[in-house]
Amino acid sequence: MVENKQKVKNKEKSNKTLYIILTAVVGLLILCGAIIAFVLNYNQSAPDKVSIIDDGKAVYVQAQMNDNYRLYSFKFTNAQDGEIIIESENNTLTIDDLLENGIEIGKTYEVSVCYLAQNEGNNSQYSEPITWQVYTFLDAPIISYNADEELLSWQAVENAQYYLVYYNGLTEPIQTENTYLNLQTIVGGEREFYVQALSGEEGEASYKDSPFSNKLNITVVHKFLDFTSVSFDEETKEITITGSEDLDSFYIYLNDTPYECIDFEKTYSDGVYTYKVNINILSSYNEGDAIGASPRTIDEYNIFEGQITYTSQEG
Repeated sequence: MVENKQKVKNKEKSNKTLYIILTAVVGLLILCGAIIAFVLNYNQSAPDKVSIIDDGKAVYVQAQMNDNYRLYSFKFTNAQDGEIIIESENNTLTIDDLLENGIEIGKTYEVSVCYLAQNEGNNSQYSEPITWQVYTFLDAPIISYNADEELLSWQAVENAQYYLVYYNGLTEPIQTENTYLNLQTIVGGEREFYVQALSGEEGEASYKDSPFSNKLNITVVHKFLDFTSVSFDEETKEITITGSEDLDSFYIYLNDTPYECIDFEKTYSDGVYTYKVNINILSSYNEGDAIGASPRTIDEYNIFEGQITYTSQEG
């Protein structure tokens, strides 16, 4: 009987010990979970510096991603305007995000970021700031073509000072402050056109050159204009030609026989091009020959329907 009572006491003692151990284990697991949750949601160290991402079309302010926090807090500090705080669920801010929250293009800010936890006391520190003069890209033009008027045009781009018109076969783009280009001013052919807007700013510009516009394939038929005048100096043997077109070559006529001329001096002033060439480059020239000139006719895309302009000799 005494032995049975002792067994009961030992069993009760064993159960009590097991209960204590289980309670301790559960408590330890709860504590570990709390510690892990605290660590995942709390980081006293500051994030890395923010980055300015520029893809050639748009600009972004980006923080290192951290999924253990609920928000990113971007801080912009300007000496004159004070602080602007932008809280975001995303680690990247666009220029539109910045403008909507009071950031101004062209101003300089100290930019930093911190991570926001569920509890305010568990937020990270702010990163080391970077200095950034806020800039963006000009909008890309959208070009269209009016075949009846032979006019390539585009809408004005805000903050653009001028535009560059590109097309195949052109070594240097055409610079213009207009928002159009009369295609009768270029050599004809199968052409692909696109346009870029430029700000004209130098150094740390607030606006960067725009991306290229859409591209248009256009068949350009160029109708050459008559020369305004052709004169010949018998003493210097120099022909002087004036006209309204920029030409890389033209024809000189001796007694109605054409000779292609590509070696000449060209100047431009007040909408008038002046071409000068010495007749001695033509071995077939004889004194008293009738001398004339006209723009060259190349192919089906470049047509001259005018008259040869002849000159009286001047001594």
